[in-house]
Amino acid sequence: MSDRGAALLFTLFIHLLVFGLLVFSWSTDPALHKAPVIPPHVKATMVETSKQKKAPVSKPKPEQKPTPKPEPKPKPKPKPKPEPKPEPKPEPKPKPKPKPEPAKKPAPKPKPEPKPDPKPVIPEIEEPSLEEMLAEEELEMAKPAEPAQQETQDAASNADQSDVEVASFTDAISAQVGQRWRIPGNYRNRDDIKTQVRIQMIPGGEVINVSVVKSSGYPDFDESVMNAVKLASPLPVPDGPLFDKQFRSLVIEFDPGVAQ
Repeated sequence: MSDRGAALLFTLFIHLLVFGLLVFSWSTDPALHKAPVIPPHVKATMVETSKQKKAPVSKPKPEQKPTPKPEPKPKPKPKPKPEPKPEPKPEPKPKPKPKPEPAKKPAPKPKPEPKPDPKPVIPEIEEPSLEEMLAEEELEMAKPAEPAQQETQDAASNADQSDVEVASFTDAISAQVGQRWRIPGNYRNRDDIKTQVRIQMIPGGEVINVSVVKSSGYPDFDESVMNAVKLASPLPVPDGPLFDKQFRSLVIEFDPGVAQ
């Protein structure tokens, strides 16, 4: 038997022992077997007390009759829908009137044949002889030159002289710039590169601005040309109208062969 079962048996034995002692002590106590003692009679005298006021009996409230619910008004009967009016029959379309036939155009009248123009009468011209033609040519050559022809010849002569002067001053400018030009070493002996610049000057040849018009493709070569032009200022230029016309804004080209 386990300890737990022994503990339960011991507890049960203690409870039975206590219960047996209680029963035994109750059956042997004499006070429990005595006859009940009847108490002596007590006289009682009636004492009038003030009459108790009767509490007013509350009248029962009349039962409220439930208010009758108003009878629902009868719903008006829906008016009968009016019968649809019969659709009027479409009036028959009037028949299209026949188009009047266009009036026939009158046949065009035949045009009168144009009369042939009369042939012009060509006068007979006598052809000059060879001797007469030679004589007329000699007379034309002997005549003095007309004023307009003379002006044209003078202008051509002046233009030729102007071109010569322009070329002369341009060569002088190129030579003066070449004296001041320091070409970078890797371009000295090359003849396939050129730089075209515009030189702006004032009378007397002083350079006020220089810019590249057509680059050589090598920025350092172009820069060396512009520096040489500025160092060579003032440049040799003509005076008067020729300067204003040709040298106030001069476009000139430089290549390594110009440098000295």
